[in-house]
Amino acid sequence: MQDLFGRSWAGRRVVVVGLGRSGTAAAELLVLAGALVKATEVQQTDAVRTAAAALSARGVDVETGRHTPKFLDGVDAMVVSPGVPEHAEPLEWALEKGLPVLSEIELAFAFCPSPVVAVTGTNGKSTVVTLIAHLLQRAGRTAVACGNLGVPFASVVPQLTPQTIAVVEVSSFQLLRCEQFRPRIGALLNLGTNHLDRHQDRAAYLAAKARLFQRQTPKDWAVLNALDPAVAALGERLRAQRIWFGDNRSNPAGFRLAARTQEALPLSAQAALQVARILGVADPAAWQAIRSYRSLEHRQEHVATVRGVRFINDSKSTTPESLLFAFHQTRGEVVIIAGGRDKGLDFGPMVDELHDGRVKGVVLIGESRKRFRALFNGSSVVRESPTLDDAVHTAASLAGPGTTVLFSPACASFDMFRDFEDRGRAFKAIIQKLSEGAR
Repeated sequence: MQDLFGRSWAGRRVVVVGLGRSGTAAAELLVLAGALVKATEVQQTDAVRTAAAALSARGVDVETGRHTPKFLDGVDAMVVSPGVPEHAEPLEWALEKGLPVLSEIELAFAFCPSPVVAVTGTNGKSTVVTLIAHLLQRAGRTAVACGNLGVPFASVVPQLTPQTIAVVEVSSFQLLRCEQFRPRIGALLNLGTNHLDRHQDRAAYLAAKARLFQRQTPKDWAVLNALDPAVAALGERLRAQRIWFGDNRSNPAGFRLAARTQEALPLSAQAALQVARILGVADPAAWQAIRSYRSLEHRQEHVATVRGVRFINDSKSTTPESLLFAFHQTRGEVVIIAGGRDKGLDFGPMVDELHDGRVKGVVLIGESRKRFRALFNGSSVVRESPTLDDAVHTAASLAGPGTTVLFSPACASFDMFRDFEDRGRAFKAIIQKLSEGAR
C-alpha cells in the first residue's frame, strides 16, 4: 500500500514506541498498510495489556514492561507516540541506528485523503477544533475532529474521503517529529509557555509550534492571533496566505472582522469563523453554528449551581496561562482551586494577576501547593487541602451566592489522578454529592 508520497509500506518493518491511544492507532494503521509492525511500551497497566493483546491478535510483535535494544533489530522506521519524551532510550537507539522517526500525526497525514485543518497553540486547541468541526457539519459539510483531543488522527484515516475535512488538534510534541506534514489550513491560537519539562526552553517550544507551517506554500492558509505578539512576529515570516483574528492587520476584504464581531465573539470563535470563511461557509450559517455550540467536558464546563455558587470544571487546564484564560472568561467573584504536578513552569505572572479584587479565595492541592503558597506570601485568602474533596468543601465555604468556584489546576494531574479526565470527573462527582446534600 502506497502513501500520498508514493512510498510503499507493504513489508516495511516499523516499530511503534508507546501504546497509548495514539501509538495503538498508529500500529493499527500500519497493519492496514501492510507493514510488519512491532510495538514497545515501558508500562504494564491494564490498558496497556488490553492494547497489547488486541495488537498481538493482528500479528503485531509486542513487548511491554520494558524497552530493549534488540527489539529494534532489523527495523526500517520508528513511529513515536506524543507521550514518549525526547530522551527516551528507544529514540536514542533509533538515532544511533540512523532510523527515520515519525510522529503519529506525520504517519496519519501520509495516508490522509482529506483536506487537513490543523490547530495548535498553548490554550484552547480542543475547543477550536471541535467548534470548527461543528460549524462545518452544521453547514452541511462532512468534518471529523481528531488529533490530540483524544481521538487519534491515525484512528480516523481509514474512514476519511476526499470530501471529508479532517480537523486535527496538534501538540508541540507531535510537531517535533513532523517533516512532511502540510495542512491546507494551519491555525495558531496563542503562544504561552508550556511543557518546559519536555522542551529545553521557551524558544524550543515556540520552534516546535512553528513547524505547523514549515511545509506550507502560498496556496495554503495560516490563521493567526493578531493580539499575541509572538504569533504576530511568526506570522510575518510565513509563506502561506495569512488571515488574522483578534485584529484585522492585513486581512483582505472578505476576511475583515467588524468591530461588532470582535466584541461579540471570543478569540476562539473568531479563529473558527475565519477558517469557515476560507472553506466557503457563509457568515450567517457560521454565526448560527457558533451560537449552538456547547463547550467540551473539562474545558470551562459548568457542572452545577449549588446554593447560588456556580462550579466550573476546567480540569484540562495544565498551565498558568490556561488558568488565567479561564479566569478572564469568568465573570464576577471567583474562588479558584489550583495545583497538581509541577511541570517547572513560571507561576509568578499568574499569581500576580490573581491578586485581583474578584478573587475571594484560592485553594491549593497536589504536589505544587507549597510552592504556590510561598508565591502568595501567606495571603489570608489562600488555603491548602490534602484532597480534592476537601478543596471543594473549603472553596464552597469561601464562596457566597453569585460567586464561581473555578477548578482550573494550572498543573498536570499525575500526582493525584490518572489524567485530566479522571481529575475532572472526580471533581464533578464531588459536586454531585454536594448538590444532593443541598436538596
